Amino acid sequence: MKPIISTAGKTTQLRYELPHRAYDSKIYPISAPNGSTIIIYGHETGVGVLWRGGRPLGKVAIPAPKLPSKPPPKVNGTSNAIMIIDSDDEATPTTPPPEAAVFEEDEEELDPDHPYPSIVQHLRLSLDVDVLHIAVPQIPTVSTLRPADTIPAIFSKKMVFTVTCADYSVRVITLPLTPPSDAAKESRFSTKSQFGEEVTKVPNHVGHQSAPRGVTMTWTSRSESAFSDELGDEMDVDVREDGGVTPGRRRTGKKQSGRHADEGWDLLVASHSAEFGGVLKIWRFSLGETSVTCTSPTPAYQTLSLRKPASQIIFNSAQYPKRRHSQLLITDSTGIARIYDPFAVSSSNRQTPRAAGANPEAGSYVALFRSSFPKTKSTDSSPPNLAARKPILDAAWVSDGHHIVALLGDGEWGIWDVERTGPSPPSDPSAFSIRGFVNTTESSRSNSGPSSPKSSRNGRNSLVPMTPNTRRTKEESLFQGTSISSLVPNSGGVNIASLPSATGGATEDSVIIWYGSEAFRIPNLAKFWSRTVSGSNGGSLAGPGLSQLQGLALFGERITSVNQMDTKERDARMARPRDVLISTDHRLIIVVQTTQPLGRDLNAAFAKEQATEAEARKTDQALLARGELDLGGMSRLLEDMEGSANTNGQRSMVLGGPRKVLFASSTS
Repeated sequence: MKPIISTAGKTTQLRYELPHRAYDSKIYPISAPNGSTIIIYGHETGVGVLWRGGRPLGKVAIPAPKLPSKPPPKVNGTSNAIMIIDSDDEATPTTPPPEAAVFEEDEEELDPDHPYPSIVQHLRLSLDVDVLHIAVPQIPTVSTLRPADTIPAIFSKKMVFTVTCADYSVRVITLPLTPPSDAAKESRFSTKSQFGEEVTKVPNHVGHQSAPRGVTMTWTSRSESAFSDELGDEMDVDVREDGGVTPGRRRTGKKQSGRHADEGWDLLVASHSAEFGGVLKIWRFSLGETSVTCTSPTPAYQTLSLRKPASQIIFNSAQYPKRRHSQLLITDSTGIARIYDPFAVSSSNRQTPRAAGANPEAGSYVALFRSSFPKTKSTDSSPPNLAARKPILDAAWVSDGHHIVALLGDGEWGIWDVERTGPSPPSDPSAFSIRGFVNTTESSRSNSGPSSPKSSRNGRNSLVPMTPNTRRTKEESLFQGTSISSLVPNSGGVNIASLPSATGGATEDSVIIWYGSEAFRIPNLAKFWSRTVSGSNGGSLAGPGLSQLQGLALFGERITSVNQMDTKERDARMARPRDVLISTDHRLIIVVQTTQPLGRDLNAAFAKEQATEAEARKTDQALLARGELDLGGMSRLLEDMEGSANTNGQRSMVLGGPRKVLFASSTS
């Protein structure tokens, strides 16, 4: 795949045209063994997988085909006749396994004119159905703080992701992390597998009866009772119908042990649909070392009936063995967000002993949050008790699952402080700690912003004649409350990319909020939050640290998803923004920060020359100290001394350098 490259200012866009419609895209959390970034996108007939950057595939010489051996010549009158016997009992030849991919030793050398990684390999996994949504798990990096035995072994060999399809099915797919060679790509892996993938499908009779609207996934221990958390004890609560919470008994978090590696791992998958007014289903699959297994007919681990269809569901971004890793955030269009824990003990089952993984009635709501009401005009005559809250378009966990960033229907965004550990906890626990707006159009704010005094003076709504159209509008506002259809744009969402600390400290979260055809970036949410609170800034568009991605070439298509690519700690310290993947209806767009080539950047060339000269002077000084400096080195030192003397003299005469004042000795 070759991109179409366009540059605007300091931003470069790599546009990949797709031959089919794309519905969703995700970036896999870990890289391939050759260092490539893995991009997964769903389209009209299945799933597409891209390996970007890293070590390219090596060129393997194709062996010449073997010529068939010539049969012996026929001789008349001889008894050496050859008899060919056809037998159906002969064994059919087996298909040889595909050749393993061979990679170059070094990463690809980038073109100075276009220094952007290329697509190493591209696969199209056919499922013969539209893939609408994709979910990938959170996978930590193996380090001294997180040894390999605390992570399922399958993640080091295969990518595991979940898709929802237009035929109402939910499918868990495993695929090798290593990109296949071109020869293996052209030949089928087996009669049941195209590229070595395995597909676990949830049938419709135990799944959804309408197309799922979203999916999320995480992983946990097969014995979910063995948890540990830095907070120690936690409170189990239930959310009442009136919005309050009922506290329950405290449970003590158990310390992490090595038992979970022996007991095995499970995969938690949650999906939601609009059937029966809103349904959420949670499945639990067993994770092996190389595959995902489940029992037939794959019954749902838990099924929840929602009061309203959910707009978004997402598992907590914290990792096992933290207690909150299984918490599920559920938002809807009525402005309500709830946190559901499938492993918490509900109030109705507190006296019933529970076996690990065997009680589908376990689970309870542990927190509830509400969006704000839209500001109405003074002339609005709708009753206050019929006013509707702003709908929630999207929400995501930040700060290792301690806080939630939410985007509302009118472009307002804010942070819910779940554990009230942020710099500005509000008096109302269910309200935003900080808030702001990302939309810049006046039409979207006219419904939510306060009316100006000038418009109130010039307005003559009370004298407008009553027509059938205005009468119908008045009736709708009287009996249905404030209309929220105008507050909902075509699309919008929140994407979080976290950089864990190497020392176990707080994570650094990069946030992108996209609304309609615009996208905004917060490079470091923690610094932005602290700066906003200390400066008493409301977090609006003009606030520090919130910048817009300029010049997005969408060509009239809508944004379907936005993702951020991985970055290195060194680039994060230098405040280099992450590369952004934007998927539209028929395109994949990668937005990168433009870096000018060294040969054409005079400042960079001058800096490189200065660094070379400084290194040479340091080497000459070291040789002079050891008495090993040659005549050439002495000549360079004398030139440097002469040049520095001329520079100092010129600076003192021309630029007004510092004067040297000498004092006579008192003894002379």
